[in-house]
Amino acid sequence: MFGLTYDIWKEIIDEISLAHDPLFAAMHQAGQDLQITPAVIEELKIKRELTVAEDPWEFKLNIDSVEDEIDGFIISLAAIEQLDLLEEIKAGVVSDHGFSLEDIEGYELEHGLDMQEEIFEEIEESYGIRAEVSEDAVVYELMIFDSQDIDDSQHSDQIWQEDIDN
Repeated sequence: MFGLTYDIWKEIIDEISLAHDPLFAAMHQAGQDLQITPAVIEELKIKRELTVAEDPWEFKLNIDSVEDEIDGFIISLAAIEQLDLLEEIKAGVVSDHGFSLEDIEGYELEHGLDMQEEIFEEIEESYGIRAEVSEDAVVYELMIFDSQDIDDSQHSDQIWQEDIDN
C-alpha cells in the first residue's frame, strides 16, 4: 500500500469539492434566474431572508448591510448542508483512496494542514461560493448582488466622462 502524500491529499480535496458540483451548479442557475427588483430588495430589508427554492435544495436569499457612504448591501444566495453529510462525503472519498479519516488526521497533524479549510478554499476558487461552518451545518453562499458594484460603476463612469471632457 502506498503512503499518503500531499498530491493524494490534494486530489481528495478536489474530489470532495467536485462531489458538490450539482448543488453549486443549481445555485449558480438559481442565481442567474433570480430577478432582483426594488420590491425584492425592500422585502429582504424587512425580512432579512427569503426562501426562493425548496426542491431539490432549499435556497434562501440573504441581505447584509454594508457600513459605507451609500448605505450599501450585499445579497447572497445561501444553501445549507448538514455537517454530517460533508463528513460522509469526506469519509467516502478518503476510503475510495484506501485511507481512513484517522490516516488523514494524522497526516494533517504531522504537516500542519487542515482539510476542511482547504476544501472551502477549493470551493471558493472553483465555484465562487464561500463556505463556512455554522453550528452543525455548512452554509454555502453565492454573492448575487453587491451595491458597491453600482457605486463603483457610477464612479468609473464619472471618471470616464471627466477624461472625455478633458
